Amino acid sequence: MRATVDSIRNAVLFFKYVAVAVGAVAAFIAVDYILNEYLFLSQNGFGFVDIVLITAVVAIILSSVALVASLPNSLRVKFQRPRKPSIGHPTYGFSAMLAVGLGATLGSPLFILIPLNIVQYEFVSLGSLVIATVLSVLMAKVYADMYSLSATLGLDAVGGPSFTKAATGGRSVRYFVSRLSMWVANTALAAYSKIVFIVFDFELMPGILANLGITGFASTLIVYLITGVFLAWTVLNALFEVRFLKMIGYLQIALTAVMVVILFYQSVLLGNAGSWNLTGITQTGSAGGNWPLALIVNTGYLYLLFFGFQEIQALEHDALEESSIPVISWIKKGFRVSKFKYLGLAMVGSVVIAAIINILYGVAVFSLHPSLVALNESSIPALYVTKLALGPWQELITAIVFLIATITTFVPAFLAASRHLEALAYDGFIPRSFSKLSYVFTLAAILILALGNENFLIDITDFLVLISLGIISLSAIWLRGHGFSTLNGKDLLPLIVGVSCFAAGSTIYLISPSVAVFGSVGIVLSYLAYVVYELGYLGSQLFLGILDGIVGLLIAVYPHPYTSQGFFLFKFLGVQTTDTGALSALLGVCSLFLFANVLLDYAFRPKTKPAPRPIEIPAR
Repeated sequence: MRATVDSIRNAVLFFKYVAVAVGAVAAFIAVDYILNEYLFLSQNGFGFVDIVLITAVVAIILSSVALVASLPNSLRVKFQRPRKPSIGHPTYGFSAMLAVGLGATLGSPLFILIPLNIVQYEFVSLGSLVIATVLSVLMAKVYADMYSLSATLGLDAVGGPSFTKAATGGRSVRYFVSRLSMWVANTALAAYSKIVFIVFDFELMPGILANLGITGFASTLIVYLITGVFLAWTVLNALFEVRFLKMIGYLQIALTAVMVVILFYQSVLLGNAGSWNLTGITQTGSAGGNWPLALIVNTGYLYLLFFGFQEIQALEHDALEESSIPVISWIKKGFRVSKFKYLGLAMVGSVVIAAIINILYGVAVFSLHPSLVALNESSIPALYVTKLALGPWQELITAIVFLIATITTFVPAFLAASRHLEALAYDGFIPRSFSKLSYVFTLAAILILALGNENFLIDITDFLVLISLGIISLSAIWLRGHGFSTLNGKDLLPLIVGVSCFAAGSTIYLISPSVAVFGSVGIVLSYLAYVVYELGYLGSQLFLGILDGIVGLLIAVYPHPYTSQGFFLFKFLGVQTTDTGALSALLGVCSLFLFANVLLDYAFRPKTKPAPRPIEIPAR
């Protein structure tokens, strides 16, 4: 009898090991599929079959996690449960926060988007910059008001989505969408910065140096030195941020100050070179008679240049309780402002200063009337414009400020994304044991997104940021306990800003329908993953087994051709495939193993004896 029980136990344990192996292989193949699908979508359109395919890949990834988790507890690798996040060491004052906001706002997109946009759309581009500025200032005001209210109520206020959490609860769909959207948006922005940095450093920098007579070993040394500086600054911020917080703050102030001065200086030089000739600025360019719609669409597109101010809120724990204000505190000795006020001032100030530079630079570039064709052919139009108008030495200065802008964009976006992912872990949307490695997962996501198209990353960043900011703005209404039927005067500003964000975000669909659909589907499927996680061990396996079967059938009915690309795994194995038949078969295998797991766990669940009934003693 004992031998029979041991044999059954060993057979079940063997099945568990096989299930874990199947889950690991399925996860690897699913990641392979999703990488190729992402590369395909970033270059092409988005259809119904793509939605089914993405759903199938997500189902396989979730199923693989469930199969791996089916291994008995005694045989699993234990992860240390993270402790409650410690309170940061207040270090940053008004100047550092302003530098963080400006550094995240005046990023590498400025050097690419503004020259192209102002030359192509003229008045529409200028109007979009003004509208985006006004919208961002109002959004910063809403942020500041919500921060003051949250602090008064004793609520956490790290990052904009924390306002939604305070207003709707940590388990609400609105909070999840706002936090996840902000994570993906910051990750996409960091990936975009990585792409343009690589193009700049390895493709354009040698040519810039050659124009100055620097070639050969010296040129190569400078290129790799720039790469080393970029990596060192990233590692310093990612791994040693707390230890060197004050030094990083001073460096951020210095780099941002240099960048602002150079941008202003070169804008004046470019304008003077073009004699500030604004002939044609009142035309509507490619928009033609449809300019009102183009104005709204273009505002959503250019909003990427302004949303960096919200990175200030992510550093709330590192902010001093009081801070001096430059110039004012020099004149009025001892003048200091509380954190409730100077964080809002820093956010508004970063938007206003960035807007002045963006508009001044755009007008200066337009005064040169450069060729739109030449700008489109240039990887970084700002370098082309500077060399054309001011010569190679000024081109080198533009290259230096572009490098600073790339660094001051990439690092805040990367750190903010890591914090958003860590918050999702602590809130229970992903396993809490992964929170300490949030920066690793974020870095991996950046590397994957960087494989895609630059325009796709810009559009997905704009779309998700605007959706998230729209929800965050409306949180000011919910935080007061108001609904749409009980609005009052204080709710007017957040309502206008929230609706404007949703309106601008929806216009991304007109520019790139695949981005809007991809972003929406991604959010829905991510929340599906959370719901499955909440179902528990047996419930999640049963649900995923049914989901795998349904989606596998859909994939079989609607095969997805891949004639223009090959899978990484299949290339390595030398296997040629042109459809998703293998994916459908894999879904079937996962479904069978999940159902078998449920049956085994149910059949061999621990049998518990019913508790003995208490003996009733009759009352005397």
